[in-house]
Amino acid sequence: MPSSPPSHVEPYLNKSIQLRQIESNRREYGRQYDVLTFAGSGQLVAAVAERKELLHWLDQRACFGYAGTKVDCSGLSPGCRRCGEGNWSCLFVNGRCNGHCFYCPTAQDDNGPPVTNGLAFTSPEEYAAYVAALGFSGVSISGGEPLLTPNLTLAFLSAVRKRCGEGVHLWLYTNGTLLTVGLCNSLRDAGLDEIRFDLGAVRYNLKKLRLAVGCIPTVTVEIPAVPEDEGLLKRKMIEMAEAGVNHLNLHQMRLTPYNFGPLTERGYVFLHGEKVTVLESELCALRMVCFGLEHGIPLPVNYCSFPYKWRFQQAAARRRAALAVCASGEVVTEPGYLRTLSTTGVRYWEAALLENPSYGYPFEKIVLETGRALYVERRPLTLELELSDTDRTALEAGQPPERVAGFERIEVGLAEYF
Repeated sequence: MPSSPPSHVEPYLNKSIQLRQIESNRREYGRQYDVLTFAGSGQLVAAVAERKELLHWLDQRACFGYAGTKVDCSGLSPGCRRCGEGNWSCLFVNGRCNGHCFYCPTAQDDNGPPVTNGLAFTSPEEYAAYVAALGFSGVSISGGEPLLTPNLTLAFLSAVRKRCGEGVHLWLYTNGTLLTVGLCNSLRDAGLDEIRFDLGAVRYNLKKLRLAVGCIPTVTVEIPAVPEDEGLLKRKMIEMAEAGVNHLNLHQMRLTPYNFGPLTERGYVFLHGEKVTVLESELCALRMVCFGLEHGIPLPVNYCSFPYKWRFQQAAARRRAALAVCASGEVVTEPGYLRTLSTTGVRYWEAALLENPSYGYPFEKIVLETGRALYVERRPLTLELELSDTDRTALEAGQPPERVAGFERIEVGLAEYF
């Protein structure tokens, strides 16, 4: 047991929040919900006990960050640091993939244009102007599989590098199957700083990954924590370190309509929450972080939990839009909401960056240097909430009353098991 207060926080949700999340999960899957195997009381007790033991061990040896939703933060890749800072734009350059990963959470048959946050960009120069206007310090190219459209991928990389210079960190996600020496050199010449391989797509074969080592400055492996592959992954961690991989990112698997069949067929135990996640995947990821630290493997392992993605990445998107319309005297809170204080109370708003305004709410126009216009809407989330003098003093001191805490602070800790 740690002698000092733990840097992680044991999660806790009140019963009403649990019931709301369960009902939300039920609505998302409709009749299919009844097929899912959720953790029973005995499984929950055992899982909570195991996770608590793992977290206490890690508390003395690892660095928890981002309100305790990310472990271990002591060796994050440059791209992960940009993401954590909230200064990252992810462009889905295409929506098609040549892999057939059972865990993939999205459809892979979209022939639409490159898109980010609901904004389509057919012109690389226009996207580069967007990156500059919003002040991003990190840009990733994802898909689908970006190397299915190599010329398009290279064009977007080159345009961002040319417009934004070295101040923007560029990375790319790939399964690596289409990577060649020539293409690797072209990616480097286009300005790519980091390449991330989903080795799960090739049963953890490092052959194509080795082409990038020594060519692309940072080589990262980014994969979901697949419970039945834990033994294999432990062996592969050593191989990755010896091959020159710089970082290993592990994700928690989550259920979506696109991977519903494969995940249920594997007999996983599911958890309720903001979205339905796989219980065994989180425990596997935490054991892998422990394994790397315990055996001194020179490969930093980062567990990127679903709560991190849900809370911090959404907060970052809200914050970017809010900052564009924040008026004098207003505050942008940690989760990215606009707070307006009056003499009698407080009101909260959410800002959204849009292709076109809905005309249902006030909006402001942002004109890119290419002439394209984007719009930021201010959407009211609350009516004015009355504040007592004590509440106001606490809010201004950074100790918000419980009834507004969700607008003021990002929730702390990993997801509760229920």
